[in-house]
Amino acid sequence: MPKQLARGFEERLFRIRMLSHTGDKIHIKLPISFVKKMVQNNAINFFNTQDDIIDSEKLLNLIIHSFDYNLSGEIAHLERKNGDIIKIIID
Repeated sequence: MPKQLARGFEERLFRIRMLSHTGDKIHIKLPISFVKKMVQNNAINFFNTQDDIIDSEKLLNLIIHSFDYNLSGEIAHLERKNGDIIKIIID
């Protein structure tokens, strides 16, 4: 396993990995400062579908609080009953 270099807070990345039950893979990697601005402007809405089992507002609050407390690593791991997996990671 490659060793990761410690990044400063503003250099850290917010990553979302989505693995669908149909084999689709989506990997999003964004700077934390950009994600903060997107959340403040209500621009992150890919968690808002009718069949979601999660409260997207609470999930976004979790993300913002994880930035405030300078957390790193996997902060959320969601598995849907259809086999979709969503991982939210800060590194």
